[in-house]
Amino acid sequence: MQEEKNRIERVLGATLSPELIQKVLTFALSEEVRPQDTVSVIGGVAGGSKHGRKAAWKFIKENWEELYNRYQGGFLISRLIKLSVEGFAVDKMAGEVKAFFESHPAPSAERTIQQCCENILLNAAWLKRDAESIHQYLLQRKASPPTV
Repeated sequence: MQEEKNRIERVLGATLSPELIQKVLTFALSEEVRPQDTVSVIGGVAGGSKHGRKAAWKFIKENWEELYNRYQGGFLISRLIKLSVEGFAVDKMAGEVKAFFESHPAPSAERTIQQCCENILLNAAWLKRDAESIHQYLLQRKASPPTV
């Protein structure tokens, strides 16, 4: 069933193994994956872990020409960009994403790119503001497990 295949494709990237992440990304562009499903596979890698997000972004940059030619006019190019970069939370990544798309224009995704850069900056600001509080909260929770 295609629905089951789609679910499996989305979770393939939920691994911490760099070797498996690369295999999944390579698989995403293979003929074994329908072109319309490639975005979900790459997005699954990007959403699976910090390493997966970095690997997916690198993969997109390295394979941009093929990906852009495949999806250039449709909504899938915007979805690919959003799924791949929205989880970053470091100021410099907003600049990197913006610079990449300035030199590799994607007119149908301009708004998405702008929103993603704004979200990266918001994520970074939130992390700077609240990271220590969250860290302390988690330490407290770990030190005193809830009673049942």
